[in-house]
Amino acid sequence: MHILLTRPLEDSSEMILKFKSLGHQVSHIPLLSINKINYEEIKFSDYGGIIFTSANAVKFLDLNGQNKNIHCFCVGNATEKKAKKFRISKYYFR
Repeated sequence: MHILLTRPLEDSSEMILKFKSLGHQVSHIPLLSINKINYEEIKFSDYGGIIFTSANAVKFLDLNGQNKNIHCFCVGNATEKKAKKFRISKYYFR
């Protein structure tokens, strides 16, 4: 099977390797780019938790000087994996 992946390489690299290991031909043609936007500083101590709906939200969240020990709710496996990588919470739910 020939598979076309259109997400940015960072978001597709594991999938590319997996499909190739299964004997598929993979083409990678990214159709979008995901960039950080500027936002007002968030004071996490004012909140009981964070809900992430995207692994990219985790990647671009500025945690400098923040208490990372906050409840974290993740939608999807990739988002949970990214949150754990950044060690931003002691609780994870899907």
